[in-house]
Amino acid sequence: MEAAVRPHRILIAEDDGVLRSLIGQVLTADGYSIEAASDGREAKEFLGHGNFSILLLDIGLPLIDGWAILADSARDTRPAIIVISARGDERDKVRALDLGADDYLTKPFGAQELLARIRAVLRRIDEGAGTGVVETGSLRIDLARRSVHRRGVEVRLSPTEWLLLAELAGRAGEVVDPRTLLRNVWGSQYIGDRNYLRTFILRLRRKLEEDPVHPACIETVGKQGYRLSIVQERNSLTMR
Repeated sequence: MEAAVRPHRILIAEDDGVLRSLIGQVLTADGYSIEAASDGREAKEFLGHGNFSILLLDIGLPLIDGWAILADSARDTRPAIIVISARGDERDKVRALDLGADDYLTKPFGAQELLARIRAVLRRIDEGAGTGVVETGSLRIDLARRSVHRRGVEVRLSPTEWLLLAELAGRAGEVVDPRTLLRNVWGSQYIGDRNYLRTFILRLRRKLEEDPVHPACIETVGKQGYRLSIVQERNSLTMR
């Protein structure tokens, strides 16, 4: 007999009991394993002791709000984070993404939209984007092992950051247009949302560039798109 595949574990951090229960029912019915927290303190306890694939995070949690959890989580190994919030302001959305969220879902939302967002994030966790090694400047990007090193030190990336970098690395030296990146990393429904792309490009630059303000590796090429540049240090870019 084949071993049963363990379902992805999802933590729901939401103070609205009715919504928390409804989300739990939807996810359980779709085959996910869930835990639920009603405040930020409880959510942090779950995160400290549980192995979760995704955190559904309400920004307006009592005791410890979602912003604080995002800020802490950005510094540690953590699950992918989908913010679920009644705050639809573009500034809140960009702030959440900049702090490390992988997606942002504005309330009210339907069950099918939530499930589609979860599937998209899990795809980014599970997918690879090629094979081989790309070396450019101080970076070594191993597409098969899904790892990146800067000056020999491994850099931790979120699933979305990794998939975006892998898309660029797989076409190193070429300009990749925003629509292609949005479609391949986030899905076709995100093609018009360039804020996602700009935010994650900035996140990659902060982690990978010697000078994020004047990037040498991840270039913006006018309005055409982005390029992982062929930067020579002691060795020129290679793919093997």
